[in-house]
Amino acid sequence: MAKLHFRPYIPNQTVLFPQRIDENIATNDPVRIVNAVIDNLNLESFKKLYKETGRCP
Repeated sequence: MAKLHFRPYIPNQTVLFPQRIDENIATNDPVRIVNAVIDNLNLESFKKLYKETGRCP
């Protein structure tokens, strides 16, 4: 089976301006819980939905 390629989601990536995206989100903001849950999901069954050929990285 060919390797699947997804564009990475990097919450602490730098942007056009000298700041990090996660610096604008409060430490106790509920979105951090959502982020933690998503980071811990098993995506194997989701990955099976994608064809082996598709968009290059």
